[in-house]
Amino acid sequence: EEKEKSKRLRKSGDLPGTSKLLSKKNLVATEAAVKRSGVVYLSRIPPFMKPQKLRSLLEPFGSINRIFMTPEDPTSHSRRVRNGGNKKRSFTDGWVEFVSKSDAKKACELLNTQIIGGKKGTYYHDDVWNLLYLKGFKWNNLTQQIAAENAERASRMRAEISKTTKENKEFVQNVERAKMLEGMEAKREARRAKEEEGRPAGEASAAKVEKVKKGGERARQFKQTQAVPKRKTADQSESVKQVLSKIF
Repeated sequence: EEKEKSKRLRKSGDLPGTSKLLSKKNLVATEAAVKRSGVVYLSRIPPFMKPQKLRSLLEPFGSINRIFMTPEDPTSHSRRVRNGGNKKRSFTDGWVEFVSKSDAKKACELLNTQIIGGKKGTYYHDDVWNLLYLKGFKWNNLTQQIAAENAERASRMRAEISKTTKENKEFVQNVERAKMLEGMEAKREARRAKEEEGRPAGEASAAKVEKVKKGGERARQFKQTQAVPKRKTADQSESVKQVLSKIF
């Protein structure tokens, strides 16, 4: 019975999930359809507007195939949330592909620099449309541009990661080299202290003096004044006595 039921479903074409799949079918698939299509650029997306909302606002002006909106920078989003702002995701700019380029042109002519409108008090009522029809621009140009930007971003990221890895490696090598030199110096000092313990006091002091000289410290010399010998003073007194005896 189940096999017969599945056969009947296949014949009728009423397979589960078919309608859902067809609703997401690309309407600009053939080369002729691509030529007829037109792309509109939105230089500004109203705050926190989602692609579904944008589609619902623009579909009255023509059949829409695909929409792409650039997400805001994650850093600015986290900063806004940290400062108590809205947690919703926002978008900076976007592209809308109309099935007909004439519909795309009309939408730009009618909506550009006009308020979004709708019921008073709605969230986007006072926001202004910023639409630009991209002449000769097709959706594949956008995908190529996005792919090139992603490749450039990935290349910059790889270069940054490589640079950071190299810097970290050099830092670790310098730390290890410093530890090795400190260990060698500590062993040298321990060996020197052990050698000095086994020497007599005189040799140890001489070794210390030698160490100071090797270390490059200048040996200071102080000039001493020679003491006058007492004998010279006595000779001078005798000569004075002789002179005085001759006078008197």
